[in-house]
Amino acid sequence: MSSIYLLEEKPQDPADDYLAHASDLLTQTTFSLVIGGTALFWFCLLRSRWPDVYAPRGRLLFAAPARIGKTFFGWISMVLHVNDADIMFTSGLDALLVLRLFRMLASLSFTASAIGLFIVVPAKVLLDPDSNPETRLYDRVVTAAMGSKDSLVVHFAFAYVFTALVYFYFARFAYETVALRWQYLLRVRNTRPARSVAVTNIPPELAEEQRLKQHFEQSGLGKVLSVEVVPRIERLGVLVRRRFQLLERIEEQVVVILGNPCPAVSYDPDALHALLTSHVHGDGAAEHWSEIRQVLHQWALPKFQTERGVRALDKMIDQLELRLRRFQHADSVLQQVRNEWFLTYDGRRDRSSTVGFVTFENAASAHLAAQTFTFSQPFELRVDLASEPRDVFWELITLRASSRFMRTILSLATYILMLLYWLTLAFLLSTLVSLDSLKTYFPWLPDMAEKNRWLKSLFQYTTPTFMLSLMNSCVPYILSWLAQLEGVQSRSAIQASVVRRYYLFLLSNVLLIFTLSRAVLADYSKWIENPALIPRLLATRLPTAAPFFLDYVILYALAYYPLQLLQFGSISLAMFRRMLCRTPRQFADALRPNYVDWAFILPQPMLVFTVLTTYSSLAPFIFVLGAVYFVIGGFVTKYLLYYVYGRRFETAGQFILPILKALTGSLWHYYVLIIGLCALKGKVLYVLFLLPLLYINWYLLSRVAAQFYDNGQFVPADMWSVSERSTPSEPNTAHGHSQPSA
Repeated sequence: MSSIYLLEEKPQDPADDYLAHASDLLTQTTFSLVIGGTALFWFCLLRSRWPDVYAPRGRLLFAAPARIGKTFFGWISMVLHVNDADIMFTSGLDALLVLRLFRMLASLSFTASAIGLFIVVPAKVLLDPDSNPETRLYDRVVTAAMGSKDSLVVHFAFAYVFTALVYFYFARFAYETVALRWQYLLRVRNTRPARSVAVTNIPPELAEEQRLKQHFEQSGLGKVLSVEVVPRIERLGVLVRRRFQLLERIEEQVVVILGNPCPAVSYDPDALHALLTSHVHGDGAAEHWSEIRQVLHQWALPKFQTERGVRALDKMIDQLELRLRRFQHADSVLQQVRNEWFLTYDGRRDRSSTVGFVTFENAASAHLAAQTFTFSQPFELRVDLASEPRDVFWELITLRASSRFMRTILSLATYILMLLYWLTLAFLLSTLVSLDSLKTYFPWLPDMAEKNRWLKSLFQYTTPTFMLSLMNSCVPYILSWLAQLEGVQSRSAIQASVVRRYYLFLLSNVLLIFTLSRAVLADYSKWIENPALIPRLLATRLPTAAPFFLDYVILYALAYYPLQLLQFGSISLAMFRRMLCRTPRQFADALRPNYVDWAFILPQPMLVFTVLTTYSSLAPFIFVLGAVYFVIGGFVTKYLLYYVYGRRFETAGQFILPILKALTGSLWHYYVLIIGLCALKGKVLYVLFLLPLLYINWYLLSRVAAQFYDNGQFVPADMWSVSERSTPSEPNTAHGHSQPSA
C-alpha cells in the first residue's frame, strides 16, 4: 500500500520513511503525456484544416495577428517569435503582463529547483546518514522529506533563501508592472476615458450637472469639460429589448422565405432593407405593403413556387406583415418616449441616478481628483478613475447604494454556502477515490491495483485530479453570476472578483480539504482515543500529501494545457449555435472570437504556485515540475491570447498587483508547515529563528504591497510635467485608446 495512506510505525519520527514512489511519478507522467500528446496531435491536424476556427482573431480587420500557415507544426515557431510589442498591439497591456507573470514564475521555479536539487537534497543526504541505504538516488531527488533532526538545518536555511528569492522576483516584476502601467497611462492621456473620473454616491445638493461641475472646478482640481449624470431610464431599456426581439423574429421570418443566401438572381438586399424599414402611413400604406408582397413572391425560394407553396408563402407574409407593424409601433413608441424623456430632463434627483462621469481638460486633473477627498462626508461623492465605456456594466450602473449593500450581503452568503457545499463534495470525493474506500464497494479492486502499478496510479492520482478538475470547472460561471448579483459596475471588477474568489475556492478545496480529509480518515480512530496526538498526526499527514500534488502539477502541465488548445467547450458550443443559426446576425454572433476571461486563466496557476511554495523544501523536485508547468502554460496562454481570444476591455494591468499580493500571501502555508514540523521535532531554536519570517511577510503584505498598489494606480505628478514638455504637440484623440509601445 502506498505510503501516502500509511502512518509509519516510528512515532518518534513518523516522516522518516516518507518517500515519493518513482514508479507512481513515472506512471502519472506517462498518462499525462499520452493525453497531452493526443490532444496536441489532434490540434495540429484540425488547425491545419480549419485555421480560421482555431485562430479566429486572424479574421479581424484591425490589430489582427500574423497569419499562420497550414503546416503541421508551423504554428509553434510563429508563437515563439511573437514579441512583447506584438502582444501589446494586438492583445493589450493586460495580456502582456499576464504572459510576463508566467515567465517570472517559470524563472523563479527554475532557480528554486536548482537550489533544491543541488543544495537541499545533497545536504540532506550528508546530514542524514541513518536513512535507508537501499533508497535509490531517484527517490532522493524526487523528495527530500524531513528525516532526522540534523537535516532540519537544511530546511531552516532554505526557508530564508526561498523567501529572499520570492521577494526578489516579485519586487522586480512589480517594478516592471508599475513602470509599464505608467507608460501606458501617459500614452493614452489624451483619450476621453483617461481624462474622466467616475463619481458615485452623489449627494442631493450636487445632483445637478452644473453644480457638480462647479464643485470640482472650485476645488482647484482643474478645468472640467463635461459632466454627465447617468439618468434612470429603465423603461427605455425594456422598450429597446422588446424592439430587438421583434427585429430578430422578422429576420428569421425573412430567411425562411428567401433563404440565406437568397438564390434569386434579381435579389437586391439594399432594396429589401429599404422596403422593410420604411414607415409608411396613410394613403400610401396599402401600396407599400403590396410592393413588399410582390418582392417577396418574386425572390422566394423555389419550394414556394408551387400551388401549395404559394398558400404557405401567403400565410408567412401575413405573419411577417403583422410583426413588421408591431416593430414599427414599438420603434415609434421608443422614439417618442426617448424624445419626451430627454427633452424634459432637468437633472432632478428622482430622474437621475447617483452615478456620473466628469471629464477634465487633462488626465493629470483626473488622477488628482481620484486621489483627493472632494467632499466632507466620507461615504458620499466617491471618485475613481473611469473605466472604458466597453468595460462599464451599464445594466448595474444605476443601482442605489442601499440596493448594492443588500446585494453584497446576499452574494456573500450565497458564496459561503456554495463554498461549504463544495468543501463537503471535495471531502467525500477524496475519500471515495482512495483504494481503502473503494475496497468497501469493490473488494477485488485493491488486490488488482496492487498487482498493476499503472492501475494503482490511475486510481490514486489521475482519477482524483481529473474528478476535482471536472467538479471545479463550473465554479467560475457561478461566481460570475454572484458578482453580477452583487451589483459590480464594471466587467473588469467582475472578473477580478471571480479570480479572487475562485483562487480561494481552489485553495480550500484542493490544497487544504483534499489534504486534511486524508489525514482525518486515516487516523480518526487514534484522534478519538488520544486527542493529544492530533498535532503530531497532522504534522505527519500534511507532508505526505506531496506525492499527490507532484502528480497534480504533472497532469495540469502535460495534459490540461494541451487540451486547452483544442477548445472543446467554445468550439462545440459555436458549432451547436451555428447549427441553429438562420440569419446573418446570428451567424456573425456565432463566429465572433470569444472574449478573454481571466477567471479561467489565472486562478489555476496561482494555486500551482501556492502548492510549490507549500512543499518547496519537503519535495524540491516539485519546482522542476512547476517550471515545466509555467513554461507550457505560458506558451499555450500566449497562443490563446494572440490568436483566439479578443479583449473586451483594457485595465492597463490594474488587476496584476493584487494577484501578486495573493501569491506573496501563499508563503503563509509554507511557514506554518515548516515551523510546525520543526516544533514537532523539538527544535525550539529553529522555531524562534523562523518566527521573524512571519513578521517580514506580514510587513510586506500590509505595507510594501499597499505602497506598490497605490503607486501603480496613479501616475506621479512629476511624470505628467515631463511628459507634457517632451510631447507638447501630440494630437487630442478623444475617442479610443492609442497603443503604447512595449
